[in-house]
Amino acid sequence: MIEDEKRQALENIGLIKDIVTQTNKEMSLSRGGWISIIWGIFCLVGFAGQKLLSIFGLSRVLYWTILAIIGSLATFLVVKSRLKTQSQKIRGYFIRGFFLFWIPLIVLAYTITALCIYLPDLHSKYIPIFIMLVISTGFLIIGFLFTKEILIMGTIGFVGTVLTAIFFLEYADLALGLLFGVGLIVTGLISNLKWKEQI
Repeated sequence: MIEDEKRQALENIGLIKDIVTQTNKEMSLSRGGWISIIWGIFCLVGFAGQKLLSIFGLSRVLYWTILAIIGSLATFLVVKSRLKTQSQKIRGYFIRGFFLFWIPLIVLAYTITALCIYLPDLHSKYIPIFIMLVISTGFLIIGFLFTKEILIMGTIGFVGTVLTAIFFLEYADLALGLLFGVGLIVTGLISNLKWKEQI
């Protein structure tokens, strides 16, 4: 009797593991592509729009904050639409995971930005460098957990940001805008194509 109970418990654990693995796979492929495209557009619009800020005298921090809110809302809607066929428990798990993953990284990005603004030894030119390092780290973590496309993008983004800080700081807006904007959009398109091939 005890052996049957153990076997049944192991089968239940295996079933739960398979469900979580399949759900993670679906999330990472079917909607991970769209999330990458959203944040690619965020980077292109963000860095391109910074050039207009100096003309109109607008705040860079406010500009990036508004863009981040729009990007986060769009990402949340994409995740929510993918999960509408899942149970309430799985929906809650993924939505909590989404916020618990990105909120600490966003807080870190704003903390580093504040240090650049208020500490005289840190030049404000480093703000986009630090923010892109934080975003790259987020994509590295997601890549390790889900798909190699996101992992590759995170690696290229991280290394590219470091190289930009060392060699191309004067052209950081252009370099990072192209690297992350185009890179994330291409990553998203590849993930979407990969998903279509599997369904």
